Amino acid sequence: MKRITKNGSRGGFTLMETLLALALVSTLVSIFLVVFVPARGLVNKSLAQQDCDRLIGVLKTEIKTIRADERASDKPSENKYVTSFDKGFYWLRKTNKPDSAIVIFSYRENLSDQPGRDGTRPAISARESVPGLTSNLVTIACPIDDPVHSKHIRDAVGPVFLVSMTQLEFKDGEWKANGKPGVISGAGSPEDFIKACSDQKVGGACIFYRADFYMLNTPNPNVVRNKKWSQMGAPVFSTNMSFGLSS
Repeated sequence: MKRITKNGSRGGFTLMETLLALALVSTLVSIFLVVFVPARGLVNKSLAQQDCDRLIGVLKTEIKTIRADERASDKPSENKYVTSFDKGFYWLRKTNKPDSAIVIFSYRENLSDQPGRDGTRPAISARESVPGLTSNLVTIACPIDDPVHSKHIRDAVGPVFLVSMTQLEFKDGEWKANGKPGVISGAGSPEDFIKACSDQKVGGACIFYRADFYMLNTPNPNVVRNKKWSQMGAPVFSTNMSFGLSS
């Protein structure tokens, strides 16, 4: 009987095959890093810019809005305003120190409660909150020592931001910061500023300022008590803004 034998195939890969596979993997990884990593960075940058724009928008909108409990019938003061310019003027002055500066945060408002005079509802805890049913998420800007909203800061959803505002003046061909946060040059009241601007041919009653946004490590207003801006670290971001009689 003729015996038939078969040559068994050799297992594994040759050195050349292994080197080619490694080269292919390296090429694919390089393509991934070139294409997808920068794209992810652009997405993160875009999202970060959206967050900045949202905070800027909240601050602008709140300065333009005079709530019922803030409205003065005659003469403006630290907490009562006739125009949005009055509100911006006094809010800027409040930022001379962190424990009276402007805070921006989000919280869940309790839909079962009636709105207060300022149009907002009190906070509801996360355990009792059913989004859209028992609560809505709202974002507000107010002085950190505000008697109505300061108690809601502890219930903040997401980060809490503190804003300092420094007046900008056009000097020597460029815009420069005028002193420290909370300082308005040559005016002790909105009326004084408007009167000083009445003789100017350009500009009018408008205040330009730099807004520096700081993120608090904890949603507790007491963390900034008796602190100076130099103790708050570096701002998350800064932007130039303005408000005027028409804002």
